[in-house]
Amino acid sequence: MKVKESDQNLSVAYTKVPQCRLRRDIFERSVAKYVRDNRLVPPLAEQEILQHALCLQPLLDAVSDELIYISLLINNQLWLETIRRIPYERRLLLLPQCLSDPDVCRAERDAIGLLCAQCGGCAIGTLQSEAEKLGYITLVAEGTTVVSNLLSSGKVDSVIGIGCIDSLQRIFPVMSEHAIPGQGIPLLFDGCRRTQVDLEWALRVIREYTPLPGHTTVNLERVAAAAREWFNPENLASLLHPPITETARIGQEWMVTGGKRWRPILTSAVFAAAGGDLERIMQAAVAVECFHKASLIHDDIEDNDEKRYDQPTVHMRYGIPAAINAGDYLIGEGYRLLASSGFSGETCAQMVKAAAEGHRELCLGQGEELAFSRTPLPVTEPEVLSIYRRKTGAAFEVAVLTGALAAGLDNETCATLSDFSDAVGTAYQIQDDIDDFRSTPGRAADMLTLRPTLFLAMACMSDNPLIQNALKQSWHKDHMRQRLTLIKAIKKAGLHKRVELLYAHYRLEAERILANISHIEIKRLLRNIITHMLTF
Repeated sequence: MKVKESDQNLSVAYTKVPQCRLRRDIFERSVAKYVRDNRLVPPLAEQEILQHALCLQPLLDAVSDELIYISLLINNQLWLETIRRIPYERRLLLLPQCLSDPDVCRAERDAIGLLCAQCGGCAIGTLQSEAEKLGYITLVAEGTTVVSNLLSSGKVDSVIGIGCIDSLQRIFPVMSEHAIPGQGIPLLFDGCRRTQVDLEWALRVIREYTPLPGHTTVNLERVAAAAREWFNPENLASLLHPPITETARIGQEWMVTGGKRWRPILTSAVFAAAGGDLERIMQAAVAVECFHKASLIHDDIEDNDEKRYDQPTVHMRYGIPAAINAGDYLIGEGYRLLASSGFSGETCAQMVKAAAEGHRELCLGQGEELAFSRTPLPVTEPEVLSIYRRKTGAAFEVAVLTGALAAGLDNETCATLSDFSDAVGTAYQIQDDIDDFRSTPGRAADMLTLRPTLFLAMACMSDNPLIQNALKQSWHKDHMRQRLTLIKAIKKAGLHKRVELLYAHYRLEAERILANISHIEIKRLLRNIITHMLTF
């Protein structure tokens, strides 16, 4: 008998998901055992999950088309315990429109998706009703854009996605990008019409919630909001004492000005993810920001910058002597806050030591940059990266280690977090260089003042005659036009692509290092921070 084309497509679709419930149960139990036996810890890259699926394939006697299904089960098992601890109201249930029965469906559709009428004609109403009763955010929609917007809003900590295998494959990379854990429940067959789902399985996953005693899942939005609140004038005055002197007034005024607060957010995130109370880390986190803000005052003086956060720099407003003194005041306050932060004497000593070592590294990195500025010479990529690691990587390391030490994390985890900070700090500085280089011509401050950047290093290493000619003229301080020419020549020669590749490398390196951390909550929250911090 001749098989119709539609039947052929359906046959292929069926092989992706086992149709027999008993076989699906066997797959699920086998995957759970494999994940436990091999002590797999999320998140894993898509390729890593696929490699584990290939290892399981012969054990399950699975066909090649079932590999994606096995990969999905591995992902589900990896995130099972994490999602079980996340409150229902912080979860998103994503449902496919194709579950509706077109012959009886009375639902309306808008620009986002389907507005279920709860008619009982399909599984959508049952699943949505149960999820919303528990407190879920629910969405009946196709495509990744609306999901991406929801995830980036910070209102969702996990996703339960129901859809065909192909749709789930498109959604999960979006979740990975936002460092959001998720589980997928595949439709039993594809076709986008009269599809079916294992309702019992879906309801079981939706209902699962087993919070640990005294434990709540940490979300970045709450951590960031708390950290930023600590820097209002009233709170600072209580921590740093009322600003009754000019130096204190200048310093505290500068503390509340501008900035994204990534360093205290990192400190707070690591501490909270390890189970600590946010309010307990407040003083140490403010200390970390004191160090950072002091370094900016001194950096602006040394670089003779007139603007910071689109406002006059501290030394432009109050003069260099007063600005230096205000920076020194903030450094002193930072060490005082750490030493009196309420942790054990040993822990306080470790935090102060980490801050001092980071302070030292930052000064050495800034010293290399200042030496270059006095006598500009051709600079290499490794030399620039060394400055980045010392100036920015060290500051991020202080932030992360302060939270880790306060939480009492072991030496191995702290060492891994140091490596992570190095990679993140380097990527963050490269991102800053790229932003500066892409800015309006005439405003690329770092290149126009000929500071040691990767773009300058690329130019020094280039044999392009136009670049070499512009570079030769640019060493002279009064040749601003030649520096603009150099910027244009670098763009035309495509040297900026190498810098962008280095940025991608260090961002991926940060994620790779995180894979070595066994603490799931710390890993998840830091990946989330990377997503928000390292982005164009």
